[in-house]
Amino acid sequence: MSQEKSLPNNKKALFDPNNVTPGGTCLSSFLVITSNGNDILVGKMNKPEIWTERFFVGEKFAPTLASSGKYVLPASHLAWYESPLDAAYRVATQQAQVSANKENIRLIDAQSHLRGDPKDLDQPPHWDICFLYELRLREAVKVPEWFQELRFVQRDRLKPDDFTRGHGDVLEQARLIKRD
Repeated sequence: MSQEKSLPNNKKALFDPNNVTPGGTCLSSFLVITSNGNDILVGKMNKPEIWTERFFVGEKFAPTLASSGKYVLPASHLAWYESPLDAAYRVATQQAQVSANKENIRLIDAQSHLRGDPKDLDQPPHWDICFLYELRLREAVKVPEWFQELRFVQRDRLKPDDFTRGHGDVLEQARLIKRD
């Protein structure tokens, strides 16, 4: 008998209601909207109830994220049966409210992040699987009511700590911003 077969985690990671990781798994699409090649669209959340309803931010997290005063990238968890590209298009047109064609939204990275300690049985780890897309934009943006602020910032002025809950880590891992 091989050693691999004796390991308890050596089984297919099938996502169905009876076979999920204890801390859950989220699928998200992040959209890096760029202008002038060096500027990235970032925002600060407002009205947490809209984020919960429209963009699937957890009710527990939305108020904290909105009150943090930190940036978020345009992003959303995927809806049931929604493809990552469809979610990125929804983020562009509904969340950031910019004109976009799906053909102009380009996949630039896919990432996974384990959040939490696998040994902590009270707070089991959670997997985030993130699809990162880019959209180049030439138009000005308007600030929808669910953002306190939505604007382009020079990439070299952004650091991971400027962002809330992993958004800066996504940019850093994709090598779109650097840590000091």
